[in-house]
Amino acid sequence: MTDSQVIEFLNSNNYDIRISHNARWIDQKCTPDVTWSIADFVLNYVDNVKDTFTVKDIWTSEYAKLTIAETYSKPGTDEATAESEYDKVFSQPLAMFCYAGVIEDICHGKRHLYRIKNRELLEYIARNDIYALRFLYNYIEKVLRDSGLFDKVEAYFNCQDKIHFNALKIAFIEFYHEYTPVQKDYEPKRIFTKVLNPLAFRYGKKGTESGRMSANRITKSDMMYNRDNFRDVYSDKPKEISRQDWLIMHPEIDVRNGYFEQMMASSKRILRQYITNVRNNISELTQFVEGYDDRQSATQLHHIFPKNEFPEIMHFLENLIALTPNQHYGFAHPNNNTQIIDITAQKVLLIAKTCSVRANLTNELEEHIFTFDNLLYVLSVGWEDRSVLDIENNNFYDVLHAITYHYQTI
Repeated sequence: MTDSQVIEFLNSNNYDIRISHNARWIDQKCTPDVTWSIADFVLNYVDNVKDTFTVKDIWTSEYAKLTIAETYSKPGTDEATAESEYDKVFSQPLAMFCYAGVIEDICHGKRHLYRIKNRELLEYIARNDIYALRFLYNYIEKVLRDSGLFDKVEAYFNCQDKIHFNALKIAFIEFYHEYTPVQKDYEPKRIFTKVLNPLAFRYGKKGTESGRMSANRITKSDMMYNRDNFRDVYSDKPKEISRQDWLIMHPEIDVRNGYFEQMMASSKRILRQYITNVRNNISELTQFVEGYDDRQSATQLHHIFPKNEFPEIMHFLENLIALTPNQHYGFAHPNNNTQIIDITAQKVLLIAKTCSVRANLTNELEEHIFTFDNLLYVLSVGWEDRSVLDIENNNFYDVLHAITYHYQTI
């Protein structure tokens, strides 16, 4: 499913809260990372267990057990405190999916029993947190437009000041009081953040933080349930100390690798589908760099910057490259030694990946699975050099120049 097809689906539904009176169309835990993660858990459960499920079925599933404690820094799903800890994290996104028409509740009593209603849309959300965020801001805008609230959001975006912010917030709370069973202010105040900030991100505006108008434009990291900021984690690290040693020296840092492992598995599926369906199983190195021709199928997915050294970018499609076995074990890892990363090979692979990203983003007939910003972020982390983030949007020539310059100086 493409972005335009998601919008087409949303436009085919009427989400007017004045008619439904449903206060659970979105909730506090419906962040991009949680929304993505739960969608991924649901698909895995349906594909491997059965096609109907409850909230508890999903949080106690084997797949969820693999990553959930690390992902959300909560107890394991089998622990006694799990039910109270996981109820909101799992139930709120499922309630939102139900209102959106992605899943449906086939039990009309107090016990919710769900099944998938629109698998293509659920698969779209389950790709990664970027796709989940796209779904969220398109869905939120459609609900607000149907409910007659979006004009107040536009008024605030047009006049980014405290007066218009407070007017929007008051209108949102009063709307909940009038059209939903919620009569206290606490819940709509919490939900207001989850409604406004994805829209603020989409339109490059200030949103809300700690109940007030945000001082800056909303970024993707501002909306995450897990707000680990790796730039802060490594900001004071001396160059001569490795990243692994830095984390050992600072045990208070919670990296939450489970989230990135789950995201990486999803990204690998996306890239494999893309290489198979769009690139006819031809490796990204063969396509874009002369002298590395290998007509075997690209069955290997290689981390350009190793995942054990750079866990925060292990899941980025822009850090994964599809190679043939010969290219993987004979070039990327010399002499079949997977513990060695050849710097010369890394340079070539980054050039190939940059060309692959450019080809995808400039082809209007392909679904755009990469982003230019992510490419820059991968380079900035892998090189520990934030200056690369200043490259002008979609200036691939400057990216290639930066790659060449970087490997000339090391």
